[in-house]
Formats: sequence, structure tokens, C-alpha cells
Amino acid sequence: MQTNIEIISCVPKTKVTIFAREAPIALLINSSCVRCSKEDKPSTAAGAKRVLSVALSHARKYRYIETNAAKDTLTKFGKGDKTPDPYTPEQVKALMQRVEGTVWEMPVILGGLYGMRRSEILGLRWRNVDLENNTFDVTEQLPFKVPPKTKVIEEMAPPKSNGRKLPITELARPFFLKQLAMQEVQKEQAAKDGKPYYDNDLVVAKPDGAPIAASWVSSQFGKLLEDLDMPHIRFHDLRHTAATNMHQLTGDFYTVGEVLGHTLAGIGASLGLSMNFEAVTARYVDVRLERKKEVLDAYHSAVEKAAPEKPKEAEPKKGKRAAKKKHSEIDL
Repeated sequence: MQTNIEIISCVPKTKVTIFAREAPIALLINSSCVRCSKEDKPSTAAGAKRVLSVALSHARKYRYIETNAAKDTLTKFGKGDKTPDPYTPEQVKALMQRVEGTVWEMPVILGGLYGMRRSEILGLRWRNVDLENNTFDVTEQLPFKVPPKTKVIEEMAPPKSNGRKLPITELARPFFLKQLAMQEVQKEQAAKDGKPYYDNDLVVAKPDGAPIAASWVSSQFGKLLEDLDMPHIRFHDLRHTAATNMHQLTGDFYTVGEVLGHTLAGIGASLGLSMNFEAVTARYVDVRLERKKEVLDAYHSAVEKAAPEKPKEAEPKKGKRAAKKKHSEIDL
């Protein structure tokens, strides 16, 4: 009975089937298989890696293998195999300054300072924010595939990872207060104008209270950065930015993972670390709120103390002003 599983650098061109029963697990890959080449799409290679990872996870569960090479090995599938460098505290501060007063302000705060996922940001509700005790709970997220022009969200989806409680730092608190006050003004203005206001209790929402589409955030963020003359990153890279800066400033990768809602293996992959994370897990039980605050304070303090952005002497490019308004506001 053969239990060894050999992994070769290839991309299956046809169907991949995984059998997981009481008998030894077999990973069947059709013979039509070629080595990865420049002609293969990154998504194809990534998909093959995910299939292998699932199969090897089952094999590891039943002790046929000791490690899951597809999961534990860091692999990049992307254009030119390059991932944008995370922003430094100075760049995070510059971005915060440039989006001040726009619809992007709160998403940048929650994504860049806390490393929250896009759907977690868009699904954060005021009922989960405790301004009296300076904490907020990440216990739900905006559902995937919300229909276009949705006005009311009946029910949120559970977060990708376990829920977590995070402290509101001195740097972040004014932004929460500002956002709450702005929404109260929007409600009053809508009532005065006789227009509907869809009170979904969302921290980040359109001026009429309706939810912001996750796809809009992803598609417009790159254009926003171009308008602001900031280095290109994806919105999700704000999460990588927060993780990298917190780890570099504190060295506490476990607490960083708890802040981000990552598993140990997940935060290790994000930071480029390699070790036996499951063995490490047994040494930890819980990260208290005080420790999360210490790690966040170290990062937020670095952002706050970062050198102010130097004004540019060059004249803005033609057409930039109109484009900036387009990507800094939401067209209803």
C-alpha cells in the first residue's frame, strides 16, 4: 500500500480529484500535466496549489505525512512575482493626511492602523464600538456578493476568522468620534431635505447610510493612490502594512496575529516567517487586551511621530484635480 505523495512542479490541465475516505488518501492527477511556464496564468498555478494544499492537509491529518509542503512553503503567484512593499509609518501618515475629510478616511484608519480586512471594515457597526471603554469588536463582516445598489443590509456574515476585541488607541479615537458626528449631520440633513437615510448602523457607509460595495473599494483604491501620488499598493496591502510595522516595532508576531485575526501560520506567511507554528500554539492560551494595546500603541505612536510630509514644489498634472474628486467621493 503506497502512502507516499510526490509533489512535482506542475500545473494540472484537467480535472483534479481528491478522495478522502477511511482508506489511505489518494491524490489523482490526470496525466495531462505540464510544468509551470510563463504561458500559465497565475490563477491557474494558485488554484493547483490550493488543491494540493487541501489534499496534503488530509494526508497530514491521518499522519501519512508530517508536513504540508503546499501550505507551509511560501509561494508568490503574481505579476513578475513581485509584491508591493508595505508602507512605512511615514507613508501611512502621509496617506492619512491626504484622505482626511474624504470617504476614504475611516477605511484607511481601520485598514492601515489595525490591519482589518476590507469586508470587516465595511461590516463594522456602531453597536460593536464601545467609545466609553475605548474598544471595538470585530465579530461580523459585510456579506460577499451584495447586490449592486443595495440600501439595507438585513444580516451580516461571520468574520473569516474568530471574532476579536481591539482597543481604540489615542491616535484612532478622534477618527471614530469624527465619523460618528459626521453621520449624525448626514442623518439630520437627509431629514431636512426629505430624502431617505438608510440607517444600517455602519461605521463606514455612503452619505445616505447605505453600504459601500467591497468591489468599489478594491477597484478605486489604486486610482486614488495614483491621484494622490502615492506608491501603488492594493487595499488589502494596508493589512500587510499594519502587520509588518507592528512586528518590526515589537517582534511579537503572536499578538500581531491576534490583532489581525490571523492564525499563527497565517501571520507567519504574511511576515515571511518559517517555523513549526502548531508547536508554538501550545505555548499560548490568550492574548489579553492590554498586550494588544501595547503592540498597537507602538505602531500608532510611530505613525503619529513620523516626520511630516514635505510639500511638493512641482505643479499638479493636468486632470488630476477632477480625477481626485471622483475617487475620493462616492457617486450614488
